[in-house]
Amino acid sequence: MTNRKKSIVYIFYSYLFFWVAFSLIGVVMLYMGNDALWFQEGVIFQLMVAFAAWTPTFALFALFKKLYPGSSIKEFYKNVFRARLNFKLLIFVTVLQLFVFFSSVGIIAFANDMPMSNLLDLSLSTILMGFIWTSLQGATGEQSGWRGFLQPHMEKRFTVIKASIIVGVVAGFWHTPLWFTSGYLGLDLIKFIIAYMISITCVAIIIGICYNHCRNLFVPIWIHFMFNFTLTMFTGDFLDALIWLTVAYVLVSVGFIIWHKQYIVTKQRSH
Repeated sequence: MTNRKKSIVYIFYSYLFFWVAFSLIGVVMLYMGNDALWFQEGVIFQLMVAFAAWTPTFALFALFKKLYPGSSIKEFYKNVFRARLNFKLLIFVTVLQLFVFFSSVGIIAFANDMPMSNLLDLSLSTILMGFIWTSLQGATGEQSGWRGFLQPHMEKRFTVIKASIIVGVVAGFWHTPLWFTSGYLGLDLIKFIIAYMISITCVAIIIGICYNHCRNLFVPIWIHFMFNFTLTMFTGDFLDALIWLTVAYVLVSVGFIIWHKQYIVTKQRSH
């Protein structure tokens, strides 16, 4: 199987598995009827959501022998976590993401003439539960597939930045069912989709560049985790937060692109 065919087959299966898992959640919600809202706040629902978030990894496992003939899942994970972590890079990105989030919340508060505290829930219970559920869901569940497999395969044909954009778009459209269950309609839904795709692509660029500088899968997992985790503390309209986060991440991703290109030029000159 060629690298291109491997990528296409993997993307197809990751989408298929997610749609099946998402449809299962929908069926359960319909079955619950009037108790659907109560069920949505429970642990079982959160575990089902976590299961759906892991479908890119399940697709990787299902296709593993075709994607990596002669290898094993154990060897795969040894390789993707083998590189030494660049803690300076992780600390920098973490501080930057916190700054982006709180700055965005500050802008929303200023625009609505209200204190930031009205838009944030920084209670210990919220932070703790946000940390736990965010750890179990998207970031941990998706990155084995998106960056463990797909990113390196895309980089065999494209530059790091182009490969990151492609993976970001693929991951963005993978979330399509969530767009139409967001509760937004009409113009707000259009704004939501546009902002969502731009923000996730920009974060993908940041992830791809950082992953290129530290080839340990913990790096993309952590960056993805921080993006999701910070939003669990926001209590305002999610669309407002998404729009301003999108603006901020566009600027940040441009900065990372400039830094990465300068790094390549410097590296080439030193050789």
